[in-house]
Amino acid sequence: MNPYSANFDCIKHINTLFPNEQSLVGIDTEIEKLQSELTQLQSELQEDIHEHAVMQNKIWRDVQDVEQLSQGIVTEIQEIKQKAEKSEDLVYSMCKDIKSLDIAKRNLTFSIAALKKFIMMLTAIEKLKEHCKEKKYAEVANLLSAFTELSQYFVKFQNIPQILEINGEKEQLIKDLKLQLIDDFILFQKGTNLMQIKDLQDACQTVEHLGLKFRDELIQKVCKYIISPYQELFQQIENRSLETTERRYAWMARVIKDFDTKTQNVFPEYWAVHCQIYYEFCAVTRLQITDILESLKDLEVAVLMKALQATLKFEQKLNDEMKKRYDEWLGKKNINQFAISELPKIKGAISDSFEPYLRPYIDSEERELMQHIQNILNQDKLDVEGDLKMLNSSMSMFAYFKQMLKRASQYSRTQVMFDIQKLIKKALKKYSDEIIMKINQSRNNEQLSQIFCCFVINTAEYCKETIPGLQESLVQHLDSPFSDQVELSNEEEYFNQMMNKSIETLLVYVDSKVDQFYQQMLKIDWNEFENMGDASKYIRDTISFLEGHIKTIKDLLSESYLIFYLNKLVVYLNNKFINSVFRIKKISEIGLSQLMLDVSELKTNLVRISKLKQESKSQQSFNNFVQKTLSRSDSILKLIQMSIEKFVENFPDYAKKYESAPTDLDKILGLKQLRRQDVPQLNKFFTKIN
Repeated sequence: MNPYSANFDCIKHINTLFPNEQSLVGIDTEIEKLQSELTQLQSELQEDIHEHAVMQNKIWRDVQDVEQLSQGIVTEIQEIKQKAEKSEDLVYSMCKDIKSLDIAKRNLTFSIAALKKFIMMLTAIEKLKEHCKEKKYAEVANLLSAFTELSQYFVKFQNIPQILEINGEKEQLIKDLKLQLIDDFILFQKGTNLMQIKDLQDACQTVEHLGLKFRDELIQKVCKYIISPYQELFQQIENRSLETTERRYAWMARVIKDFDTKTQNVFPEYWAVHCQIYYEFCAVTRLQITDILESLKDLEVAVLMKALQATLKFEQKLNDEMKKRYDEWLGKKNINQFAISELPKIKGAISDSFEPYLRPYIDSEERELMQHIQNILNQDKLDVEGDLKMLNSSMSMFAYFKQMLKRASQYSRTQVMFDIQKLIKKALKKYSDEIIMKINQSRNNEQLSQIFCCFVINTAEYCKETIPGLQESLVQHLDSPFSDQVELSNEEEYFNQMMNKSIETLLVYVDSKVDQFYQQMLKIDWNEFENMGDASKYIRDTISFLEGHIKTIKDLLSESYLIFYLNKLVVYLNNKFINSVFRIKKISEIGLSQLMLDVSELKTNLVRISKLKQESKSQQSFNNFVQKTLSRSDSILKLIQMSIEKFVENFPDYAKKYESAPTDLDKILGLKQLRRQDVPQLNKFFTKIN
């Protein structure tokens, strides 16, 4: 607390107590007392100030001491930092030296190792030269393997002169080694090489170390050497003919036998050297046979096909043998790069060369096929008592097709077989045309014509059912893309035409007989008709004829085709009756009733005479068809009989059932002695439905 401030407060207090001058009298004692206190306070204040000053001096000295101490510490820190920096430089320098020493050690170690490997390579090259010269192929194989491994070590340094030099020396050595190996195997085949079987087996191991490409080159050289005598022998003029074809394959069999005897256990089995020999043989043979075929102007079919058959037999035999022999490796890739994984093309390797020159064979087959068809057609007999009511020529034709396919399948599955397929299609067309011609010729004999047409219908049915199987057989005998082009739908249509022609002929025959009966009908004066009784004579005659006709054909046709024909017959009879009615100028009520009776009689008797031995769904279907078809005749007669009002009322129902209504209208109106304009209601009806 400030002492001066306390004194001022005291004075203020006194002034408050004694505001007037008179109030100061008698307080001297108090003033003195206060002055004494003030003096004392001043004294204390001075002491305090002195102490404060002393303390301030002490603090200042302490601050100076601290500053001096701090300066000393900073100086020491700087000295320590300088020492630390010197130590760091010293450590970095030491580490750098250590790292350099470590790198130097590694480089030295690598150099020593590289030098050792380089010395090993040099040693290997020298030993390789020595062993190659001495034909110690087991050691050569080991050295090649070792050298290959050592070479991998120097891949990064292959541009170094010393490495380039040793690699160049190695390449030249391998080049010479390859030539030496080829010579050794060729000389062995000649019989002038004294090397043992074991040495040649080691040589094969050496070949594998030289790579797949060289292995293939070596085998090719050996194969060409083996086949070269064959090429020269059969290139001679006296052997350049198709007659020597079998001798070619006999030559190959002998050579392979000698090869097996001489080289037993020499070549690894998985190399499939036999396949390569056969392939080379096939290639040479193909060229020579093609040259022979091109040079021959007139090819004898017998000689040509004998040569082809011998070739196909040879190829098949080889293919089977190779499949059996190398089954262990076939289809298994990546197991051993030197092992055979698939056979070379043997089937077709030679025989395909015959394909472009087999036209004489096709022409010969065509001549024989067409002659055969003509012969079997001439031999056809209508055996109505036999089990099969059909032409034997059809069965004989398909049997011949089977034989022809069997013969052709021995020679080809491509173009030749496809040409045979064309011949079969041509033969089917010829057969169909010949049968249709015979149908036309048979019309001179009515009884024979009926039977023949039934036989043709059955024959057409048999042919249509057999053609899909024939097409399937053709597809099986052909390779793609030829198999994809086989299509016999047009040929099936030929037999539909045969069937339709037969049915048409039967209906023409029926029409020729029935027409004369209906001519009698037209001679009747139906407008003056008064004696209604049993069925009219023309209907009785028609039914009598139909009874004999259907009896003739009923047992000759299958149920389905009998019903099919009878349906056609019913449609014809219905149209015949209606057209005959429309030709009548006028019909009386009694005449109309008689005609209705005639229609009913026709219905009843058609069902009766067409009845099968056993009731079936087909029979019931036919009965319904008779009723439905002849109902049109009934409807027309009823419309003629109706009054004009009833006619106008009922004709729309008739028009909805029958498409012929617009044409029938004018004819019905004519019989009613009316014209269209007389019934405008019906004109409006037709306009509306149109």
